[in-house]
Amino acid sequence: MAELPLTSLRGEVAGTTVKRMGDLAGAELLWDDLGEIACLTFVRGVDEVEALRRLGAYPDTIGEKDPGDFLEEFEVDFPQVAVAIGLGSWSVVIEPVGFCGADHLLLSAASVGTEAIVVLRHDYASAAFAYAVDGALITGFEPSYPAPTLMHGVDSQRLWPAMREVGFRPPDEDGGENSQHSTAMALLLAQRITGVVVPRGVMDEPRMCAELEPWFAVAYNPGDLLIADQTLEGHAAPLVAAVQAAGPATQRRVAVAEVRRQAKALGLDRTLGLDDALSAAAAGVGYSIAVDSPLGRQVRAWLTTSRKASKLSPGDRHHAYGLGWFIGALRGVLNPDPRLAALAAAKPLTSEIPGLGDHALRAQMIEALRASKSHTAPR
Repeated sequence: MAELPLTSLRGEVAGTTVKRMGDLAGAELLWDDLGEIACLTFVRGVDEVEALRRLGAYPDTIGEKDPGDFLEEFEVDFPQVAVAIGLGSWSVVIEPVGFCGADHLLLSAASVGTEAIVVLRHDYASAAFAYAVDGALITGFEPSYPAPTLMHGVDSQRLWPAMREVGFRPPDEDGGENSQHSTAMALLLAQRITGVVVPRGVMDEPRMCAELEPWFAVAYNPGDLLIADQTLEGHAAPLVAAVQAAGPATQRRVAVAEVRRQAKALGLDRTLGLDDALSAAAAGVGYSIAVDSPLGRQVRAWLTTSRKASKLSPGDRHHAYGLGWFIGALRGVLNPDPRLAALAAAKPLTSEIPGLGDHALRAQMIEALRASKSHTAPR
């Protein structure tokens, strides 16, 4: 792969000079304003609306509003909401109590034709920093433990000169003294790379706002796929092995048939546009569901219901959880790679939701995956 340019750095990261934008104390204060969970995604060369769109904003939710009113308006449906602010040649999408931008696939998609940086503070999980250029993740790391061996991306060490400028050290050099400032240093790194400073009080004024839904913005997510050690009971391993052993045509045929079965089990098989999507999946032509299509609007409703599952009555809860499993299988089965499509279709079979997954249904899919192999074996 040819080396990707860091356009905004103008070569400075490779040397000893980094833009002097902001300071550690200011970064700490901004995080204090934003709270225990917040995500900032910087996108170069686009306005606020386009930055929100690149992170999966629903078009009909984009508009200028008071952030407080916007959060309150959508609170009942547990949405993923964000505000955007333009700062020179960059726009910054801010997710209060959110972390969509920290998805590396989404960040990479947002960076197509430009650059994008994300900084996540999450006091109850892991913080994150990542930098992407033109669809490729350059480097990503966990700010509290920036071990070179754990950094990832096509050029994972490229930012080290800039990281040292703001105080990062490998764990064996650090001694732990900088860990409490790690998210502030990550924000400072982003601000110095971009040359812009996110002002305090950013959530106190009317801003361009939107509800985000990455489901429509990325082709698939690794979380859609079944992996061999997915369940302690060992349900996943035989399914994964059967998928891996099957040929591409069998993988695709069985995957589509299984997602059709799941749709019928959940009472979704008559959904407008679903048959067309699955027919495209069967043909292996690649297919994406438009957010404003009839099927896209139905997927939006399923996503909303699945997010509220824990708040529903017991009678509705299983169906809502089932929708969540099905949505992952549906997006995955549309992947042009038949192996990935089959692994996505297989994952709900480990859910133990009545009608969606149990031992008999797993055995049925395994048998279907093996059938064509036995039919074509040499005599």
